[in-house]
Amino acid sequence: MNLQMRGDNMGIYKASSLKELLSKEVLNNVVDDIKDMKIYSIDTSGLSGSKMYKLKINTNDNSKNLYLKVNNLKEDWLARVSNDKGRELTIFKDGIFNKIEEFIKDVYIAYYENSDCYAILMNDMSDFIGSEKNSDDYYAYLDNLAKFHAKFSEHDILRYKSLLSVEDYYYFLTEEKLNQVEEFKEDNCYGWKKLREFLGEDRYKKYCKFENVDQNFSYYPKTFVHGDYRPDNALYIDKDDVRFIDWANSGCGPCTLDLFWYLMSSVDNKVDKIDLIYYYKESLEKNLGYSFTKKTWDTLTRVGVLCACRMFLPALISRSNLNDKFAIYNLQWWLESLIIILDDLKIK
Repeated sequence: MNLQMRGDNMGIYKASSLKELLSKEVLNNVVDDIKDMKIYSIDTSGLSGSKMYKLKINTNDNSKNLYLKVNNLKEDWLARVSNDKGRELTIFKDGIFNKIEEFIKDVYIAYYENSDCYAILMNDMSDFIGSEKNSDDYYAYLDNLAKFHAKFSEHDILRYKSLLSVEDYYYFLTEEKLNQVEEFKEDNCYGWKKLREFLGEDRYKKYCKFENVDQNFSYYPKTFVHGDYRPDNALYIDKDDVRFIDWANSGCGPCTLDLFWYLMSSVDNKVDKIDLIYYYKESLEKNLGYSFTKKTWDTLTRVGVLCACRMFLPALISRSNLNDKFAIYNLQWWLESLIIILDDLKIK
């Protein structure tokens, strides 16, 4: 059986059941002469409630590791609050896969889905996880992010209704939703409490009740966004080849959502963010073949900062050492940027 002969895409096999996904018929396409297989559960960090398993496959000559991700959409709290019906599998659709293939090359083998869950079988790429290797090569991460964003127009992805919208991102990780998970509750409450103090009551209410993001900003282009771009979810092959994994938070939005999420979650406090922002902008414009007008880039920046802060700023506050001057400077930069945007908003 050739893994490319079935499914709705060009190269990732769609199994008819979880049993078939783990069958020798499927596994023999990547591992020859299978003798036996053992499956181990893996503890993973992050917001999602999906489960990861390591498959150790022994042959007569050696052994090979594969990984299996299983997400029960009814049990995963993040899937429930974001109305996830298998969003991560969008990358295997025809209109997406042919544009994204270079960014997921060699990662995925096959997948299975039904209305309640999905499972993805993957090669072992653990040697290249970005958080373990070259996580401070910011220019490489930004170059590859820009190259990815330039592949898509809004027209390419609007038809995929499973993807998160800008409005979805803004209400994605609210205080109420994160309080549903015991392990996040304490830090989350502290972060939101401090954010309320920093913003002041009037701004805080405006921030929390803000709706209809697109209607309150002038037009800006949208693209396919990863939604959780950081070294933990990237494979650093080399500086010109950074690949992406974990697409559960993918959506249709401003490229700057990924940019500012990355800057907030993954860049050292001492690094000049303005330099990285303009480096990304120049790389994106080079890949697009045209330059943004000042008005368009200003709008992209404002929407990106607003959404990234909404998704991660309370967590950043709770994780920051307030006795470290560079951590303080970093928080001040984000808070001042957010306050400027909030004070300028004239809600329609």
